[in-house]
Amino acid sequence: MPRDLSGALPAEPDLLIGRDELASRIRDHLRGGARVVTLTGTAGVGKTTLALHTAWWMRHNHPDLVVRWVRMTSLSPDAGPDQVDRAVQGALDSPDYGDRPPWEAITDYLRTPERTTLLVLDNCEHIVLQASEFVASLLAAVPKQVTVLATSREPLGCVGEHVEYVRPLPFPREQDSLDGRWPALEMFAARADALGHPLSAAERVIAAELVRSVDGLPLAIAIDAARLRYESLAEIRDSRVIDSRQPVRRRYPGLDDVGGRANRFLVPDGLRQSYTGSYRRLDRVERRVMDRLGVFSGGFDLPTAGQVCSDEELDPDQVIQAVKALVDRSLVMADTRGGGHRYRLLQPVRMFALEKIEDCLAERALRRRHLQYFVGLAARYGSTWFSPEETTILEDARWQLGNFEAAMLYGHTEPDLAADALAIAIHISRLRGWFYWGKLGEGKEWLLKGVAATAHLGAAHPMRIVATAMASWIALCQGRVDEAQRLRDQYLEAQRRMDEHGPDGGEDNPFAAAVNPAVLFVDGAHRMLVPRQDGIYDMGCIDIFMRAAKDSAAIGDQGGWAMCTLFAGLAAAFHLTDEPGRVVTLTREYLTACEEAGGHWAITWARIAHAMSLAWHADPRQAEALIQDTVLDQRDVDDSWGITWLAHVRFWVGAGLLQRHRGEQSDSTRGSLPLKLTAVELGRAWGAAESLRTRVNVQLEGLGPFLRAQQRAEAIVRAIAGPEIESAVAAGRELDHRQAMMLGIPQEPEGFAVRWQGLPPELKRVATLAAQNRTNKEIGTKVHLSPRTIEDKMAATLRLLGLRKRKELVDLRVTIENLTG
Repeated sequence: MPRDLSGALPAEPDLLIGRDELASRIRDHLRGGARVVTLTGTAGVGKTTLALHTAWWMRHNHPDLVVRWVRMTSLSPDAGPDQVDRAVQGALDSPDYGDRPPWEAITDYLRTPERTTLLVLDNCEHIVLQASEFVASLLAAVPKQVTVLATSREPLGCVGEHVEYVRPLPFPREQDSLDGRWPALEMFAARADALGHPLSAAERVIAAELVRSVDGLPLAIAIDAARLRYESLAEIRDSRVIDSRQPVRRRYPGLDDVGGRANRFLVPDGLRQSYTGSYRRLDRVERRVMDRLGVFSGGFDLPTAGQVCSDEELDPDQVIQAVKALVDRSLVMADTRGGGHRYRLLQPVRMFALEKIEDCLAERALRRRHLQYFVGLAARYGSTWFSPEETTILEDARWQLGNFEAAMLYGHTEPDLAADALAIAIHISRLRGWFYWGKLGEGKEWLLKGVAATAHLGAAHPMRIVATAMASWIALCQGRVDEAQRLRDQYLEAQRRMDEHGPDGGEDNPFAAAVNPAVLFVDGAHRMLVPRQDGIYDMGCIDIFMRAAKDSAAIGDQGGWAMCTLFAGLAAAFHLTDEPGRVVTLTREYLTACEEAGGHWAITWARIAHAMSLAWHADPRQAEALIQDTVLDQRDVDDSWGITWLAHVRFWVGAGLLQRHRGEQSDSTRGSLPLKLTAVELGRAWGAAESLRTRVNVQLEGLGPFLRAQQRAEAIVRAIAGPEIESAVAAGRELDHRQAMMLGIPQEPEGFAVRWQGLPPELKRVATLAAQNRTNKEIGTKVHLSPRTIEDKMAATLRLLGLRKRKELVDLRVTIENLTG
């Protein structure tokens, strides 16, 4: 499955020549207590490569250090503090489901006592002032747990900043002997050797001329060396063209601007020469594709490039072949991490590509194709929720978020494209992307920006009604009840006007059919989560959810049906205390439907709903087993929203079991030690759930039924545990994310997988059935052996697996299922 790579380190660099002394000095700064280290130097000199090498070295040699990489190129030169904060928050993997400012999320994350973070801010030159202000504020707010490593073409100017100037690699002058150690020449030779072209003595002379002509700039050397696949060294030298210096324009968001504060930084001659030389050796198709690739923000894959960069003169296959050729020439970077081939331009190269886009008469058509492609992609993504592909699609969409945002930004600048920009925000909301990624605030902002940009379409336009309803739903989940109500009043009034006078924009609008189910769903959510003035919740929310589910199914929106049915089950679990059979049936049928659909995330939430109904209306023991299995299934899924609620439901279920055990005891044993120990242990689960909730900023105060369930469970546990509950809860709060998630879940014993592989096939079969909690008689029936024989085989199985009790096999059921495929 592709994994999210936002904030993760790019691939480790393979070559670092001539930088040993500088790299050692940078590491000494970081290990010696420096709070901020800035690598400065001209474009193409290797600042990013050196920072990346340092970051990987720190990760390898300091395993407990958290290293996060922030691509500052995603920001425009006029970015405000909030935009800088959001870029850093996204890289920190600090999801937020409330409405706290990104700055608070960043500082809360970095202040965690057991965590030390190296924050790498790459390419700050176009926002030096903003980056400087951010770093200065950060070091004042988090005095110990964070160190900043930045790259920029000029220092940030922070107090205590250690600046290391990255110079071009030393190269031989015309009068110098080539027998000495010249890192620039060594790099060229290493690149040539990697291409299967070791340099002869005569070629070293020409290579020396080339590295000298580019002033020893590593990026220029890499570009020139890549041409050896197609040209001789003499041809490369003879094709050298010296261009005059030109400032790079700063028009597009995400451009690694050469302007800085005063636009005084110029593209180095050597880098421009290498790029121009390589560019002029491209064929016509490759040039046109290269000109257009700068439109992508963050990256692209081959199908995307094929669709966006093709036109009546270039078909998609030609574009794809050209991209592959550009990879060979080191003009495009390929990254195979995350489960697929993805591509991007190095920032100095993208500067040149953007120059070409800006000079191109077809620029507007290119930007429109980019927007239209990502509208279509968002629509396809939105329709895949509640399917086996949903988790993979969510991760792909997360990787494409930079392109989605760039497309929406461009759409907001063109009135006739504003509806397309809003469609992207709606489709990502249908995918539940904002929830999965922990970006509720950003999702709501994109929806409302899109509504504002489409004001000319009319208040009763179906798309604007749907978007406003979705924004109201997000505000509810953030605990912002007043804002949710204000937005609710807006979309209800717009729907009334649409019902009376018809929709603005005509009856054939594709979103017209989605208005009713969207409005019904959010109306049901308001009734479920917000009590009336008398403090009573409206039981009619369940029927409203079911009507919304029916309407969603009628228009073929299976994802909408799933959400509405899920919340009907949740509402029933919370509010239908006098109809336990109906509650359990509703959530069980929904879980069955999710399992048949194969959507991993949908299954998780179906299990949560069913566990709640079992805990409060049937058998808490079944609920406990279901939650434990779900936590194990969620271990490798990057879903902070689901894990947070799993932790809470696990605590609620545990409290319900505790209350049942207490009721089963006589008055003389009600205060027994085992019961109290269980309550104290549940205190850690209480604290762990609180820790997860705080980490992602979930506000229970605005989620009435959830708050009541938490308060009820806390009261049960506190009454039985007594004064010791405070220290237990405090201990749970100190757990990190994974510890909190796995609290109370049996862990796989060390070496278990190896011992399992050595188990005879017949004993594996017995163990697998025993892990399903089957009796000896049931196992014997399956394998055609007597219960007594099964008992003997079970003893042998436990001994060979290094286990003591049969229950340990049950606890390892998921592990065993994974091992048996």
